Amino acid sequence: MEFVVLRRANQSTERGDQPPALEPGVFMRPSDSAVRLVRRDGVWSRDTGPYPPREIVAGFTLVQSPSRADVIEQVRWWPLFDAGAVYEIRDQIPSADGRAHGPAPDSVPERNPDWTRYVVFLRSDFEAEFGIAPPVEALARMRAHEERSARVGVLLAGSALGATRTATRVHFANANTSLVAGPFGDARELVAGYWIIQAATLDLAIAWAGGYPYPQAGDVTVEIREVCERREQREFTPEMRAAEERLRAELLEGMLREASEQRKRGY
Repeated sequence: MEFVVLRRANQSTERGDQPPALEPGVFMRPSDSAVRLVRRDGVWSRDTGPYPPREIVAGFTLVQSPSRADVIEQVRWWPLFDAGAVYEIRDQIPSADGRAHGPAPDSVPERNPDWTRYVVFLRSDFEAEFGIAPPVEALARMRAHEERSARVGVLLAGSALGATRTATRVHFANANTSLVAGPFGDARELVAGYWIIQAATLDLAIAWAGGYPYPQAGDVTVEIREVCERREQREFTPEMRAAEERLRAELLEGMLREASEQRKRGY
């Protein structure tokens, strides 16, 4: 099974701090460099960030695992980034032909070092949160557009995400973690899918996002975020590692104490 683990943004990520847990995943620049496109009544409008941290994603990574429970355990033991980190575990949804959205494995274009990578996030809506699949004709238009985009070297990857009623959030709070089962809040704060593209300029990335054949007949909101490349990422310093080890020791002590109390109660 394939899952997408989203790192929800907070004040730390909006300052540009970068979670080491998301390597080798994708981490975005703060939302002050982001652009949102909103289509209402067939007309696109545009606004620029920054946006409230609760509305955005700071990064994500793909995880292959036999079960959601296994992914949850993996995330609980990722390197601690900050006390307020929240990771959201979502199903990756294959398309009608059985694979994720984006280019076919044999047609993924080469990375162009002179171009910038962007993530185009499709914001969620009622249909996505209730798992209503787009019509077959709409899926065919999406697939054709993605294949053309891959052939011209633009589209690198993409995925639709399952509704949040099947999702789980892992909250880090000091030395403790807690789990919250979906569904989650306002659909406008959620992500229904994403594409990773490469383009020579932000304007070209915006043009690609505005020209995609989205399956929704009504309003559409997409967010274009610049990827922070690995060579720019801050290293996990000795001070950060020492702090993580202290928090891990406290977390392990708490888990052992909880297990001991459960045995005493006969659980």
